[in-house]
Amino acid sequence: MIEPIETDRLRIRDVVLADCEAFFGYMKLEEYWRDVPIDPPTLPWVQSLVQRCLQDQTASPRTNYFLAAACKQSGTVIGEAILRVESVWHGQGEVGWGVALKYTGRGFGKEFGQAMVRLGFELGLHRLYAQCRVGNAASLRTMAKVGLTEEGTIRENVKARGEWWSSCQWSILRTDIT
Repeated sequence: MIEPIETDRLRIRDVVLADCEAFFGYMKLEEYWRDVPIDPPTLPWVQSLVQRCLQDQTASPRTNYFLAAACKQSGTVIGEAILRVESVWHGQGEVGWGVALKYTGRGFGKEFGQAMVRLGFELGLHRLYAQCRVGNAASLRTMAKVGLTEEGTIRENVKARGEWWSSCQWSILRTDIT
């Protein structure tokens, strides 16, 4: 378990079993999954995701941080913040985030992303990257606001729902912010 990460408006914390309903509530909407390389989420899929998160919390060393992002004031889960440590040796990790449709356009994605960048660097990583589907304008804007630098397009690197997707990749180095 990690200590919750506090931002101005959020408490980003380890997932708990009770988060299934909140995650499913926003993940089932097409606006959430249409640019994510997954099939439309079902409740059993979300329950399995939460179970994997609970298992990941006990791993040593821990390499997967799929965290619930909740409003400080209400405690409502409004999205997820993700850090995946790819290589401790090479100091590499991937960050990501998802924001419930009801809360998009308010800067929460930026807060999620900045918190995951901070966590990655606190864990000693040197380079963090994020990817999104080409054409996902909201994610591209968020990556820029988080402080990542565009690296380029990875052509047809993901197969989702029977189609090949290309991804935009952005990154940030520890030295970019210190």
